[in-house]
Amino acid sequence: MLVTMVCMMSGCVANIILDPVLIFGWGPFPEMGIEGAALATGIGQALSLVIYLACYAARMVPIRIRFGREMFDAGVAKKMYAVGVPATLTLALPSLLISCLNIILAASAEVYVLVLGVYYKLQTFLYLPANGIVQGMRPIVGYNYGAKEPARVRKIFLTGLALSAGIMVLGTALCQLVPGQLIGLFSTSSETVALGSTALRIISLGFIISSVSVISCGALEGLGMGGPSLLISLLRYAVAILPLAFVFSRLWGPVGVWHAFWVTEVLASAVSWLICKKKVFAVME
Repeated sequence: MLVTMVCMMSGCVANIILDPVLIFGWGPFPEMGIEGAALATGIGQALSLVIYLACYAARMVPIRIRFGREMFDAGVAKKMYAVGVPATLTLALPSLLISCLNIILAASAEVYVLVLGVYYKLQTFLYLPANGIVQGMRPIVGYNYGAKEPARVRKIFLTGLALSAGIMVLGTALCQLVPGQLIGLFSTSSETVALGSTALRIISLGFIISSVSVISCGALEGLGMGGPSLLISLLRYAVAILPLAFVFSRLWGPVGVWHAFWVTEVLASAVSWLICKKKVFAVME
């Protein structure tokens, strides 16, 4: 993980440094505008690749790649795609959700679209660490499931749930106590800060309970059950929240959209728990 972190961060840091240099033409570099941003991204990605290859050449990665017909195993590929495809769709669903919610909110006023954008920037500080926990627990769940250690699988699941819930407790406290200051990091408009504070207080009601869904998805993927994991993600990002947001917006206006978030998390967590009782807890017995 340390090698991966260094390689990825090197590209990201290079991208961050090169963005203003190439966009505004600092020093000997020409002013390139949006083309400079694109070039900075490409250079950052290329740098990460070069460092990865250097680590591989230095044998910092224990696995060696040998090209040949034996590289491809249809059975292994099928298992990889069974987990990988649902995980990929799960990453794409939030973009679909934001697009649809923007359409619903734009019917009221553009300021609500801005508030939604600010919320999604803020929530990454919570859900990225939670997803980091999921990334770490996936292989450990898989290893211990394969080793027929159900007690360890249970312990990993509960530990991941506790860690995620701890992060969400902190996020909930901040959104309830200082929502104005959080929104103020992105906007100086008093209207945006006031509307955003209301949104954060309402949406954050679902943070803690969402830990159940987040960790359940990770546990299911670790057990190779990509289908049930995708079902939970579809419920959180499309099947439940979009109809609820539309109906609630007709009943209570834009504020109804914010209530759709925590209601969806409650429903998704209930479904997640039922699925885990059948799928995950069954392997622990």
